[in-house]
Amino acid sequence: MQLQPSPPPSPPLHHDDDDDDPCHNLQLTKPRNLLERIVGFDKRFSLWVHEQGLGLFFYVFLRTLEFSADGVFLIPCTAATFLAPRAKLTPELRAFFFNLFMAFQFDLIFVSIVKQIVRRPRPEYNRGHFINVAVDRWSFPSGHSTRALMGLTFFWLYIPMWQDQAERVWVPFLVDKMQDRVIFLDRFLPTLQQLLISGIAWVVHSWAVATTTSRIILGRHFFCDVMAGSLLGVSESIFAHYFLAVPGETVEYIHQLINGFFANMESFAWRIFHERPFSVHDLTIR
Repeated sequence: MQLQPSPPPSPPLHHDDDDDDPCHNLQLTKPRNLLERIVGFDKRFSLWVHEQGLGLFFYVFLRTLEFSADGVFLIPCTAATFLAPRAKLTPELRAFFFNLFMAFQFDLIFVSIVKQIVRRPRPEYNRGHFINVAVDRWSFPSGHSTRALMGLTFFWLYIPMWQDQAERVWVPFLVDKMQDRVIFLDRFLPTLQQLLISGIAWVVHSWAVATTTSRIILGRHFFCDVMAGSLLGVSESIFAHYFLAVPGETVEYIHQLINGFFANMESFAWRIFHERPFSVHDLTIR
C-alpha cells in the first residue's frame, strides 16, 4: 500500500503591519478637501429645501415665479415697455427700461459663457424643466437669480428717479382721481410719496427673494448656484449702470427711430390693404 504524500503545510497568515500603523489609519480617515465638503453640503441642503419647499408652496405659484424671471418673458417685456408711446412713459422711465433691457442682454451672454465653462449638471431630481437652449442644461450659475437680483439692484440704483416720479407724476395723479372722495392735506403728500416708494420696494424685494428661492424648491438649481447667480446679478447691475448706461438723450433718439420704423411699416401695410396711407383718424375708430 502506497502512502500518499501529505500536502505541504499552508503558509502562515500574513500579518499586515500597516494595520497597526497610526499613519495608515489617518490616511483611511483623511477628511475630504474643502471644495468636496462645500459641494456635499450644497447637494444635501438643496435636496432638503426641495423636499420641504414643495410641501409648503403651490406648484403653480412656483412655476409662475419661474416664468416671471425667464429671459423669454422678462427681456421682451422690458423692450415692449421701452417702446411704449411717449405719452405713456416719462423720458426717465424710458431710459430706465432701455438700460435694464441692455443689462439683461449683457447678462444673457455672460451667464451663458460661465455655464459653458463650469458645466455643472443640474440636480438629478430636476423634473418638468423646459430647456430653451443647449446651455440651459448646466446649473451654475442660476440665470433666473441673476435677472431677479439685477432688477432689484437697478431699482435701488434708480431710486432718485422713482422718488421724482412719485412726486411729479404718481401723487398728483392720485390726488386728481380721488379729490372728490378724499381730502389730501399738503403735509400728508410727502408721506403718500414715501408710501408709494415703499410699496414698490416691498413688491420688488418679495419677487426677487421668492424667485431665487423657488429655483431650489423646484429642483432647478443647487443652493450655491442661486447664491452665485445673485451675487453676479448685483455685480453686473453695478457695472452696467456705471459703465454701460446709455444717456437719456440717446435713448429718446433710439425710441424715435424704432417707433418711426414701425409707423412706416404700418403706413405701408395700410397702403397695400386699404389703398391709402395710415392717418391719425384711424386710431379713433380702432
